[in-house]
Amino acid sequence: MYNKPMLELRQCQNAINAMIDEFNKAPDRRPVDMAIVDDIGNLLAYARLDGCNTPTRAIRKAYTSAIRRMDSVTFADQLKTQGRSLSEFGEPELINLQGGLVIETTDGKPLGGIGVGGLPSGKDDEDIARAGLTALGKL
Repeated sequence: MYNKPMLELRQCQNAINAMIDEFNKAPDRRPVDMAIVDDIGNLLAYARLDGCNTPTRAIRKAYTSAIRRMDSVTFADQLKTQGRSLSEFGEPELINLQGGLVIETTDGKPLGGIGVGGLPSGKDDEDIARAGLTALGKL
């Protein structure tokens, strides 16, 4: 019998709202998209702010974090350190840009990934994603 922890829709909606609130603290920024995926990369929640010109970046960042079980910036650093490229993985949804965070239970079980895309700085994308991760609370 499987007993697998999973993200609930309500949790995902709260996280998306928290990311929108975080974005709105400096609304003069370029619009972003935000995504949450489950532990195998299936989309659970998505929001694209009006005027966002990089749709799907957030989905790819969340997917990368979920599938690789690490933040997307850590994955990018790992590729660089190992002298590898994304094409070696044969998985077009992977991305090597900062802004994706892995979602885990407090005891380290994978739940998915959360990502934000669209700002010039991946650090700014990640800060917004972190607000969503915080809203998920202790899982």
